[in-house]
Amino acid sequence: MKTNLQSGNAFLSSVQAVHTDYKMLQSRCGWVISTRITTRCYATKSVAKDVAKYTGTINLPKTKFPARLNAEKRNQLEEQLRKDCFSKLYDWNRTNLPEENEFVLHDGPPYANGDLHMGHAVNKLLKDLILKHKIISGTRVHYVPGWDCHGLPIELKALEAFHKKKKHGSTEGSQTALHIRNTARKFAVETITKQKNAFESWGVTGAWNDTTKGYYRTLDPTYIRAQLRLFHELYERNLIYRDLKPVYWSPSSQSALAEAELEYDEAHQSPSLYLKLSLSNQAAGCPAIEQQQHAGTEVFAVIWTTTPWTLPANQAICYNPSLEYSLVRSSAGDMLLIGKDLIDYLSQQLALCLEVLQIIPAAQLQTLKYHHPFNRAELLPFLPGAHVKAEKGTGLVHTAPAHGPEDFLVCLEQKIAVKNLIDEKGCYNNSAPGFLVGKYALTDGNQLITEMLKHATLKLTTMEHSYPIDWRTKQPVMLRASDQWFIDTNSLKHSALEAIKEVDIYPRTSSDVSKKVLEGQLRKRPYWCISRQRAWGVPIPALYNSTSKQPIVHPLLLAAVEDRLMKESSIDFWWTATLEDLVPKQMLRELNTTCENLEKGHDIMDIWFDSGASWMTVLGNDRVADLYLEGIDQFTGWFQSSLLTSIAARGKAPYKAIFVHGFAVDENGLKMSKSLGNVISPKSIVDRYGCDTLRWWVCAHAIQNTSIPVSHKLLGSSAESVQKLRGILKFLLGVLTTNGPCETVPTVRDDQLRHVDRYYLRQQAEFHRTVFQLYESYQHNRASATILNFCLSTLSGLYVHVVKDRLYCGTKAEQDNVTAILDHTYRVLSKALWPIVPYLVEESWTFYAKDHFFKSPQPPSPTNPLEPCPSTAAIESGLELRHAVYQQAQLNVNTWLLDLEVFCTATDLSSLSLLHPLRDRAESTSELCELLQVGSIVLREGHADSNRFTITVSKSDKLLCRRCRRYLLPFENAPPSDICPRCETVLKLQYS
Repeated sequence: MKTNLQSGNAFLSSVQAVHTDYKMLQSRCGWVISTRITTRCYATKSVAKDVAKYTGTINLPKTKFPARLNAEKRNQLEEQLRKDCFSKLYDWNRTNLPEENEFVLHDGPPYANGDLHMGHAVNKLLKDLILKHKIISGTRVHYVPGWDCHGLPIELKALEAFHKKKKHGSTEGSQTALHIRNTARKFAVETITKQKNAFESWGVTGAWNDTTKGYYRTLDPTYIRAQLRLFHELYERNLIYRDLKPVYWSPSSQSALAEAELEYDEAHQSPSLYLKLSLSNQAAGCPAIEQQQHAGTEVFAVIWTTTPWTLPANQAICYNPSLEYSLVRSSAGDMLLIGKDLIDYLSQQLALCLEVLQIIPAAQLQTLKYHHPFNRAELLPFLPGAHVKAEKGTGLVHTAPAHGPEDFLVCLEQKIAVKNLIDEKGCYNNSAPGFLVGKYALTDGNQLITEMLKHATLKLTTMEHSYPIDWRTKQPVMLRASDQWFIDTNSLKHSALEAIKEVDIYPRTSSDVSKKVLEGQLRKRPYWCISRQRAWGVPIPALYNSTSKQPIVHPLLLAAVEDRLMKESSIDFWWTATLEDLVPKQMLRELNTTCENLEKGHDIMDIWFDSGASWMTVLGNDRVADLYLEGIDQFTGWFQSSLLTSIAARGKAPYKAIFVHGFAVDENGLKMSKSLGNVISPKSIVDRYGCDTLRWWVCAHAIQNTSIPVSHKLLGSSAESVQKLRGILKFLLGVLTTNGPCETVPTVRDDQLRHVDRYYLRQQAEFHRTVFQLYESYQHNRASATILNFCLSTLSGLYVHVVKDRLYCGTKAEQDNVTAILDHTYRVLSKALWPIVPYLVEESWTFYAKDHFFKSPQPPSPTNPLEPCPSTAAIESGLELRHAVYQQAQLNVNTWLLDLEVFCTATDLSSLSLLHPLRDRAESTSELCELLQVGSIVLREGHADSNRFTITVSKSDKLLCRRCRRYLLPFENAPPSDICPRCETVLKLQYS
C-alpha cells in the first residue's frame, strides 16, 4: 500500500489543539453513544460561539431514561415493576393468548428445606427464560410451580428443633409422630413462603398469589389424595407389592433410601479379605476334589469380600456356569478351588505360587457343599450365577441374599429363604452369632469377624474405594433385607425405554449421552423401593394382619381416608386415630375380621414417589408436558420417577422433552459450601448487581457445561453487559422520545432508504430470526452472545456510527426515516432482550409507551433466511475497504479530512459503484464516503495487491463545516460562510 499524507507534520501538530464532536455530544446530551464514534477535528477558534449558534439546529437525542441506577433506586424500581407488571403477567398470558398450541412446562418441585442457592437460580431462571420467550412470541404458557415438602431432611430439622428445646430446659417428652409432623409442616410452609417471595422477586413468571391453583405443594390435601389413588390403582394392578428384599438402608436415618438419595465417598476404606471356606466331603460329583479328600487333604473354596460383616449371613457360593475352575496347590500347602482365568491375578494378589493340579468344568461345582464360616455343621450349596465375573476376585462369590440384589435373585430362584441378621440400627440381632449380637455391623462387625476368621484368612488388607453414603447424614449405608413396598419396575422397563426413544433431550450437544444415561439407569434398576420408615410424609394406606403380617389394601379404607383428609385438610389422623375410628365397618365385614386382628402400617411413601406423581395434580390424566427442566442429577431422580409412575398409570411418558443443566461451582471448580467460605448466594448478587445481572449470568453461562462457574469476575462482566445494553436503549429512547412517549409507530419509507439502511434492516431481520431460533432450541448462551454482538457491532458500531450525520444534521425526511428504522430496532431489540433482562426492558418501555411492553403488539419474527441483495454485497465490500483504510491510516486523524484514491478489481469496483456512482470524481456526498467516514473518494479499476485494495491517502487542507463537522467547506465559501451547502439547505428548509 502507498501512503501520501499531505502536510503531515503540520497536521499532527494541529491535532493537539482540537475538540471533537464526540465531546460536544457528550456535553450536550450527557452520555456516550458508542465507543466507536469517529473523532472529528476542527479548529478551536470561536468554538463556543459556533456551538451556541448551531446547537438548536442539531437533532440530538434527548431522554430522561437514566444512564445508571444506584442500588437503592434499582431495588425500588424492581419492586415496583414486580408489583405493577410481572405479578400480572401469568394471568394476562392465560387470558389474552390463544389456547391453541399451549406450551406446558412442568415444574420439578424444589425441596422446601432452606435458603435458595445458585442451583435454584439456575433452574428457575432457565425455566423463566423459556416461558418469557414463549409469551413474547404469542404462545400461551402453562406453568404451575411447586414444592417438595416431605421426607427426611425436613424431618431432621424438626428433630433438631426439638433437641434444642430439650437442651434449653423444655419439659416436653419424647417426640411423637404428631409433634414431628407439626414442626416439619411449619418449617416447610415457612420455607416455601421465603422461596416463593425470592422467585417472584427474580421476575419468574407464575400466579404466585393464587393459593389454590397458582402453585402446588406435596403436603396439600388434593395432592395427597391424588397420590393415594395412584398407589391404590397400581396395587390393584399388581404393579405395587410388599416383599422382603435387600434395599439401601441408612442406619443413621433408620430408613430405606432410594438410589437418588445416595452420594458416594470416593475415599471410603473397607477391609479386603481373601477367605478359605472348607468343602464338605460330599464331592462325589467332582472327581478331582473327591480324590484329594480321599487322600486326607482338605480342599478350600476361596472367596473375596470387602464386607466381612455380611459373612454371618452367608447362604451360598456362586459360580459362573460358563467359566472353568482350577484345583491348585499354593506354596503355603493349601489345596484351593479358584477360577482358572484368575490364577495369575490371585498369585500376584496373595503373593503365593499356585500350582495347577487339574481343570474342573463349572458343571461339577453344582454338586459341591461347603461349611458355613461360623457354623461348621451347616452345609451350604454352590449356585450358578451369571453375575460372577473373571475380572477380579476369585471366580467364586460369597452370597448373602440379605445384602445384595444379585445374591437375592439367585437365592429367590432357588427358593432359599433370606437370613436377616441386621436390625434397623445397623446392629446384629439375636439371630446372629453370640459374639456379634448388639454390635454395629459396619465397624465392630468387620473388626470382630476378621479377628475370628484369622485361621482361614489368606490375605487381609484395607482398600480405598467408592462407597455409598446417606446424602443427608453423610454416613455409610448398607444393603439390608427388609420388608418394604416396591414398584415392579421390570414390568415397566420395556414401555419406559420405548417411550424414551420419542423424548427429545437438550442441550442437543449432549443429547445422545444424556439419553444413554437415562436408559442405562432404567435398565439396571432391579426394583423401586417406595416405602420409608419415617413420620413426615404421606402414609402408605395399608393395614396388616397382626398374626401373619400380610398387608391389606382395601378400596373402602382408601375412601374413608380420602374423605377424612379433605375434611381435616391434613392426614395427621393416620397416626392419631384408632383402628375403630379409621376402618369402615363394612370393610371389616367383607374381610370377616375385627380391629383386634389388624395393625396399622406406619411406613410413608418415598419422596421420589411423592414428587414423581406431580404430573397427576398439575397435568391431569391426558396432558403431556412439552418440557421438564432440571439438573443433570435428576436422571436418577425426578425424570425417572415421573416416567415410571406415568408409564404405570397411563402408558406414556409425562414429557415430550427434557432439558438438563449442571451445578454451580466456584471459580476453581469446587462445590460451594459454608465450610469452604466460597458461597455466593443469589440474594447477594441481586443486592449488589440487580436481578437482570443474575438473569444475564444464567443465560450466558448456565448450559455450556455440567459445572457452572460462579465468580464476581463473571458476575461483573454480566453487569457490564447489562449496562452496555442500558446505554444502547438510552440512545434509542433519546432518538425516539424527544417529544415524549410515542403515540404512533413511525413508518419506514422505502424510497428514502439508502444501501446501508437496506443492509442494516436485513441484518436486523436476520438477527431477529436467529435469536428466536436459538431461544426455541434452548441455546440461551448463544442467544445472549448474538444479542450483545448485534448491539455493539452491527447497531452501535456500524449503523448508528454511519447514520449519525443524517440523524443529527440531515433533512427532516432523512431524520424521519432513520428514526423509523431505529424505532423498529428498539421494538425488535426489546423483544429479544425481554426474556433475559425483563426489568430493564419494562423500565425503558415506560419512557416509550404507556402500557407494559408484554402487552404491546410485537414485530413478527422472520422464519426464513433472507436472500442476498445488491445492497448486501455493496456494503460488505465497503466494509472490507473501510477495514483496509483504517489499518493504513493508523494516526490520530479526523478521517473526514482524508481524501482516498482506491484501486480495486472489477468485481469490487462494480459493488462499490453502487455506493459511489461517480467513480473518478472526488465525491464527498456519496454513501461510500458516509460508510468510510472520509472526505472524498476516487475509485479506479486497477491492480490490487494481496490485501485486496491499493489505497492512496491524503489529507485535505480545507476546513470542516461548523455545524455538521462532516462536510468540507469549499475554499470559495470560506469566508464568509462557515457551513457546508448541505447544512445551508437544511437551515433554509427547516429553520428559515
